[in-house]
Amino acid sequence: MNKFSGPLARRYGTALFECAIEASQKGDPSLFESYVEASRTLMTIFNKKMTSFFINPTLSIEEKKQLLDTVLNKIFVNKKIPSELSDFLKLMLENHRFSELQMVLKNFLIRADEYAGVARATIISASKLNENGESEFSSVLHNVLNKKIILESKVDESLRSGFIIKVGNTNVDASLRSRLLNLKESLS
Repeated sequence: MNKFSGPLARRYGTALFECAIEASQKGDPSLFESYVEASRTLMTIFNKKMTSFFINPTLSIEEKKQLLDTVLNKIFVNKKIPSELSDFLKLMLENHRFSELQMVLKNFLIRADEYAGVARATIISASKLNENGESEFSSVLHNVLNKKIILESKVDESLRSGFIIKVGNTNVDASLRSRLLNLKESLS
C-alpha cells in the first residue's frame, strides 16, 4: 500500500457514496441499501488473494473486466448488483486502483453508516454477555451517541474482568487488565 492510498480510498469511497445516493434519489430509494449490501458482500469476497488476480499485470484490462463480470455473476446469482456499482468496479480496474478496493469499500460503508444514522460498536468482555447485558450497552451507547447501535460482542478471557468498547476510532477500556497495567506503571 502506497502513502497515497488513504486519501485515494477516501476519494473513491466518497465517489461511490455519492453515486449510491444519486441512484437512490433518481429511482428506487431502496437502491441505496442494495449498494450497502453488495459492498459488504464484496468486502468479504475480495480479500488480498482474490484481488491479486485483478492486479495481475499479465492480464489486459478487457480480460480483467471479463473476469470481474464472471466473479460478480457467481457472487450475485440470486441478487442483482446495481449496474452503477459494477461500472464503478470496472472504472477502478481501468484506473489501476483495484488494489485499493478493500479501503474504498470500507470508506464507503463508513459514510453509508453515517448517512443512515448508524454506529457500529464492538464490546470485548472477559466473559460472554447475555442478551440483557448487550441490550443495556446498546441502550447506553444509543443515548450517548444518539444513533442506532449495531453491537458486536467478543470474548477475551485475558481481560480478567471488565470490558473494552470500540466505536469508530474511540476506545473505552474498563478492563481489569488495563487497570493492573496502569497500576504497575505508576508504581515503577
